[in-house]
Amino acid sequence: MEQFFNDIKTSHELRHEGISPSTVRRRCAQGRLIRIMPNAYVDAHQWVQWDEETRVKARHASFIKTHQHYVLSHVSAALWWSAPLLRLPRKIWVSHPAPTVRSRPQVHVSRGREDICAKSTFHRGAFVTSPLQTVLDCAMTLPCLDALCVADYFLNRGLVSTKEVREGISLLKGKGVCTARAVAALMSDKSESPAETIARYRIVTWGFTPPQEQVSIRVGSSLYRPDFLWEEFRVIVEVDGNVKYDGSHGNPVQVIRREKQRQRDLEQLGYRVLRVTWDDIMRSPENFRALLINAGVR
Repeated sequence: MEQFFNDIKTSHELRHEGISPSTVRRRCAQGRLIRIMPNAYVDAHQWVQWDEETRVKARHASFIKTHQHYVLSHVSAALWWSAPLLRLPRKIWVSHPAPTVRSRPQVHVSRGREDICAKSTFHRGAFVTSPLQTVLDCAMTLPCLDALCVADYFLNRGLVSTKEVREGISLLKGKGVCTARAVAALMSDKSESPAETIARYRIVTWGFTPPQEQVSIRVGSSLYRPDFLWEEFRVIVEVDGNVKYDGSHGNPVQVIRREKQRQRDLEQLGYRVLRVTWDDIMRSPENFRALLINAGVR
């Protein structure tokens, strides 16, 4: 994130580098500079290399770099904390201590938040709301599943506790409080990925018996921690994330080989192992539901 503040140049910085406003306008017209927002520019060669998520982050950095006393909050704070978002924010969400500041196109301002802004944290080049406040704000403003992914992320990393979040949500009032209470009831500190959060959300909201999460099963000298376990039904669900096979967890071929061995070991103990993918839980959730029913989960 910090690199954005070097790549993005304000009008003031460009003037100090000897680049006049007329030269800036000419370079923009020539396609050599990209105007991200008023008074914020980036080299066009850099811009075309960024994917959509990176460009969204760059817009946030541009706003923060050109506006003082604003704090990234709500979904924008979640983005800056690197929480998983099911959809990128269409607007920049910020908080401001003054009660008279207004929102503008592409920027949503929560005003009069003097205490919240005073408790903000300087993180990766920008002031952002605290992890707890970010979870509370997202729980009040995002759809339930989106907010749940954010809450689980902060819980799993130990940045907030279940008790803190539930106590904070119990004090909330107004629009969005019903969704926030649902998040408090559904969240878990065991989910290690948004895919696991979504799978658990489906399982619970469909009315199935809640599974155990990340429990240890010993097979010989090996210790396995399946994502979800129903001991009474002898069923295990493993949520496959593509990140497992991108090389960050070792050679993909070896990763797949270990997973197949793990599945054989668990099946020899009498468990039925169901493997589900992102497509199963997001694009075709009824397929996932049918898998659970056919495996005997109730």
